[in-house]
Amino acid sequence: MSESNSFFKRSIKSVFSIFLTQTKVSKMERLAEGFVLIEMTGTKLKEAKWVPGSKVQVDVGNLTYRTYTPISVDKNEGKLSFIAYKRNDGPASTWIHSLKVGDPCEVFGPRDSLDFSNIEEDAILFGDETSFGIAKVLQNNVKKTSHTFLELNSLASGKEALGHLGVTGHRTMERSLDGSHLQAMAKEMFDLISKIPDAKVFLTGRASSIQQVRAYLKNSGIPTNKLKVRAYWADGKKGLD
Repeated sequence: MSESNSFFKRSIKSVFSIFLTQTKVSKMERLAEGFVLIEMTGTKLKEAKWVPGSKVQVDVGNLTYRTYTPISVDKNEGKLSFIAYKRNDGPASTWIHSLKVGDPCEVFGPRDSLDFSNIEEDAILFGDETSFGIAKVLQNNVKKTSHTFLELNSLASGKEALGHLGVTGHRTMERSLDGSHLQAMAKEMFDLISKIPDAKVFLTGRASSIQQVRAYLKNSGIPTNKLKVRAYWADGKKGLD
């Protein structure tokens, strides 16, 4: 990191330090290959304003922040937990690999992202490995049924992690090199939406995958204003949330 860039990051941190929460890692659990459940504890978390679907941004080193979805926030104990996925060899994966219980960590949030606190209808979620947390939160809070569609690098490890989380009602497909799995998945989603037209629909995960699924649904007659979108990552880009 250049000296000027380092100075800039320190300056930004100084300005926003009032919003940061000091925590320590209190628990780590490997759910499957690449998936880790991380619990953090901090006194300030007892004051957290959290609604199901909110996000937190975690300092993964050198003032580099990555965004996660808390699957639970315990204000009485001052704890939150989230699922981290080691997607590649970037800063977040390096941080997860070296992380251990007792390590300090700074957290920004929880703060607004999606709001699952009052969903009366069925819900349909599209995503990938980075969407496991939001899938768990949706299932825990939807009044009717959540239907989850996930594209995965590995069906075996993905299903193992989902099993540990207790996420049910999911349709998983392994990524194909030509992306044909996305059209197949989008068609299944369209068929389901046709059966339950009042369902809330959420598209999360990889930006390019969201674009393809969204285009298919739009061309099939699903209004785009019915689709809530949150891109968690994109090829060649950093820090999406």
